Amino acid sequence: MTIDENINEAEDAVCIANNSGRILTANKRFCKMFGFDQSEVKGHYLCDLYRHKEVLSRILENIPEQDDVLQTRMRTRAGRSFPCLLTYRGTKSLEGIPLLRHSIQRSSCQ
Repeated sequence: MTIDENINEAEDAVCIANNSGRILTANKRFCKMFGFDQSEVKGHYLCDLYRHKEVLSRILENIPEQDDVLQTRMRTRAGRSFPCLLTYRGTKSLEGIPLLRHSIQRSSCQ
């Protein structure tokens, strides 16, 4: 199963980014949640979707090999902020390139 097939099967909004935080692929739920068309999400930076950019900086400094969960705020492409439960971890492409997987669920917590 490819990365694209894997994330499209997920129930959450999911994206895969490189270790610089640039989005490589995302599922339909992610695109809908953040206001992207599926064809345009590739190449955008995760930092543009974080309400507090220092949260992403900390994640990128020490990408975990196992799932780590964080309650945070993210924002849509239009700039609307929302609370979410973020699950993230490092993974690798078939070629061994380090990647970052984000799985996002909207939450009611502020």
